[in-house]
Amino acid sequence: MPKPPHETFFTRSRTLSLMLYGGKIKPREDSGNEGYGVRVLRDGRLGFAYCNREGNVGNAIETAASLSRFSPKSGFSFAPKAKAPHVGICDAGIGEMEAGGLKEILDEIREGAEKYSKNTKIMVSAFWENVRLENSEGFANGYKCTMLSVYAEVMDGDGFGYYSNAFTHLPGKYRDMGLHAAEMARRTRKPKKPRAGKYTVIMEPEVIDDVIDILMPSFLGEWKRRGISILAGRKGEKFFDEKLGIYDDGTLDGTGGRPFDDEGTPSKRTPVVEKGVIRNFAYDRENAALEGREGGGQCSRPAFSTPPGTGYSNIEIAAGDAGNLEEECGKALLVYSLHGTHTANRTTGDFGVEVNAGMMLNRGKMEAAAGFMLSGNIFNLFKNIEAIEKKTKARGSFFSPRIAFGNVRVVS
Repeated sequence: MPKPPHETFFTRSRTLSLMLYGGKIKPREDSGNEGYGVRVLRDGRLGFAYCNREGNVGNAIETAASLSRFSPKSGFSFAPKAKAPHVGICDAGIGEMEAGGLKEILDEIREGAEKYSKNTKIMVSAFWENVRLENSEGFANGYKCTMLSVYAEVMDGDGFGYYSNAFTHLPGKYRDMGLHAAEMARRTRKPKKPRAGKYTVIMEPEVIDDVIDILMPSFLGEWKRRGISILAGRKGEKFFDEKLGIYDDGTLDGTGGRPFDDEGTPSKRTPVVEKGVIRNFAYDRENAALEGREGGGQCSRPAFSTPPGTGYSNIEIAAGDAGNLEEECGKALLVYSLHGTHTANRTTGDFGVEVNAGMMLNRGKMEAAAGFMLSGNIFNLFKNIEAIEKKTKARGSFFSPRIAFGNVRVVS
């Protein structure tokens, strides 16, 4: 009996990591993982199964076919064969990294981080992955990717500083990463709380990366289809500040880069918001089919053992025309670090986050600030943008300049 339409997703990966804590390097983690995720299309319904060995793929196909009867029916089809762009996301230096090389990186970061204080925490991790996707439509392609992750945290008295980033290629200048955390910790000592009220708030790219996680689910096609998203029905509408542009771009060499998504659709640059106007929602092929429309290209798989779903690649916020926000704003709060975005209501957009490292800016004078809350609504936040800098910073899969938001409520 011929096999039904099917797809096989294979991944093999390895993670090597080291951590410095309490002045000592902890035992390293060296772990690997590999397996196959299988989907089968039967009578317009998708079934999923997985296995760890190639010899069991046939059984997984049978299992997925049997489970397909529990899925909704749609006009889904697997991705056809297509030419994919080259994306520079693999560095042999990371892929061949061993514990000794990773320790050298950690030691360089430590040298900078301990400039003022020995109270440091450093984590470094090297990751490589080999991905292969094949389906019954004739698609057969694969790629390799690598990632070096760095996190350095410093406490200098009551000052807090950190550095956090991830790279597809070895970046060098590791001492500067630790020094960045050390200088931030020194700068934020003896913080004060600003008075309650509304402020201009300048957010670093690292902070914007956190808060935009509250916003992006509202652009998911599934949320739109199910009526969960506030943005449903607003495509083509100027909903945000006209200075805002957001793009999903898998062709960038950030850690979300890839030649094709996890269903085989070639990567491209997709506008999400342009000049404040909502341009597109994100779809994998199944959710597009369930909505009765053509589409896809934004599929991701957390693991081979997990059914694929909608997921972004690299998110980029378009650069603005501002030079230096401190000079242009004059009086503002600078936010270096916050926490609590996980408590936000991603449906309504309401949030309350605590700032644990920042500065009060008053006509060129700077004073450390921490221990206060920013409260508001994520949609209103991105409707009230005062300025966006020209210079963009890459942080893993997120590319963004600094942004000054207006009328942000501060609760002390």
